[in-house]
Order: sequence, then structure tokens, then C-alpha cells
Amino acid sequence: MCPVCKSDIGLLSWPGNKIVCRNCSDSFQSIEGIYQLISTDRLAKYEMFLDEYTRIRIAEGRGDHGNDYYQRLPEPSASDPLAWQWKIRNKSFRALLSALCLKSQKGKKIIDQGAGVGWLCNRLAEMGHHPLAIDINMDDMDGLSAGKNYDRRWPVIQAEFDNLPLADDQADVVIFNASLHYSTDYYNTLREALRVLANDGKLVIIDSPIYRKPGSGIQMKSQRHDFFEKKYGFRSDSINSIEFLTWDMIKDLGNSLGITWNVIRPWYGLGWAIRPLKATIKRTREPSTFAVLIAKRS
Repeated sequence: MCPVCKSDIGLLSWPGNKIVCRNCSDSFQSIEGIYQLISTDRLAKYEMFLDEYTRIRIAEGRGDHGNDYYQRLPEPSASDPLAWQWKIRNKSFRALLSALCLKSQKGKKIIDQGAGVGWLCNRLAEMGHHPLAIDINMDDMDGLSAGKNYDRRWPVIQAEFDNLPLADDQADVVIFNASLHYSTDYYNTLREALRVLANDGKLVIIDSPIYRKPGSGIQMKSQRHDFFEKKYGFRSDSINSIEFLTWDMIKDLGNSLGITWNVIRPWYGLGWAIRPLKATIKRTREPSTFAVLIAKRS
């Protein structure tokens, strides 16, 4: 669907990697097989965010470690400075596969929102599903262009969460892959995801931080940006992302969107489980928790 005029009569590919809407004649680019279905003025709003985001991510140790590294994900490499994080991602992924029976049921049309380097799409395609990768980040080490490290078998689109260039009622599953917390308006973001989801489809949120108290999330957000400013010289807050969920937020979103949540709590290990107790003893900020949140229309 055209992201400008919302026409779903189709986009036509022209020579020179140009894509033109048959209805409004707006044009978009296709670069290395990635459809850039976002208007130029909207993309400009993310320019500073993407620059700072990528600089931080690469400094953290995310980068080009070779094809084998990407193809292993979410299995962590021993030398990976973020191995601890990938262990969590991997356990969330395994819980997701089990909850949706994705190993036994093939051929699902699955939208990977916040696809990043494309590891989830790669795994889903290997299992016989039909994934679609969507992200705003085109970086070739930590964004959509890192898809060069796979024998890619899925479409890739640069687009916004709140303006998906997709027609209605077509996906079996929409997954926010460690990405919903980058939204600036959860209601709008999830409403747009439900628009493209088939009536009996599932909406999934994985690996977004959840707190009991909103003050804990606000404190985390402030501490995070303070750290960025001290370490990198900028706060990385040009986009006012919410950055966390609370259980009350999740409940309210379910009520306002007409969806019912199924909450799955993977076991991330004893060290992770006792973090709240440690925080209570030390009188420090409540730590975040993760869960696999699966929604269907009520």
C-alpha cells in the first residue's frame, strides 16, 4: 500500500530501482532489494535519531562480525560482548515458537516489526514461514542492510511503525521484536499493526522492558539518557520514544484496542529472577522484567 495516499491498488517497479504509485504517482527507491516506503520528509525526522542510535549500538559491540555471527543469532557467540543479551533474546524466541506452534505449523505470513539485522526473519524462513522485515534503520551492520549476511528469502521494507505500507487484513502474526518501546504512541502503533493483521491473527510483543510502577520506567529512561550524554556526548532523545511498558499500560491498551493478552514468562535464569529482591534489599530502582505478550482480538 502506498504510504502517502494509502491506495492499495499496488506499487509498480520501474527501471533504475524506482517504485511508483499508480494512484498518486509518488515515487520511492529500492536499494539493494530494500523497499524504502517512507516519504522523504518523514525520513528526515529520524535522521538525528538514526545517527546517534547507530553510533551507540556499534560502540556497544554490535557490528559486522561476519556471516556466521549473523546466521547464528539469536544463539550467542562466546566472544560477543552482548552474549548475555542474546541469551535473553534466545529464550524469548524459544518461548515464542512454543506459544504459537511455529515449529509444527508452516506457511504463516509474519511481519517482523523492528527487524534490525533480520535474524528473526532468517529463523522463520528456515522453518517454512513467510516473514516480512520492517525497520526504519538501514545500517549495514546493525540494520536492514545487514540482511546481506543471509541467503535472504523474504521482502524487506524501510517504513514507520505507525504508517505501514501494507493493505489491510493480511498477516497471520505481527511481532514487535524488541522494538515496541521505540514507539512514541503505543495506541497508534498497535492499532496500525491490528489493521494489517487478519481477523484471527496474533499480535506479539517480545523483549520490551516492563515495570510495575511507571516511576521506575521514567527513572530508567532518565538514567539511560544521562549515561549516553556522559559517555557519547549526546542524550539520544531526539525522538520521544516511550521506552518502557507497565502492566497497567498493557491492560489499558488491551481494553482500548479490544484485544485480550496472554502473558508468557520465560525462565531467564536464577540471577535474573532474584533481581527484584536484590533491588529491594539495596533500595535501588525496580529492575525491568520481560515477558512474551500475545494478543488476539476479543
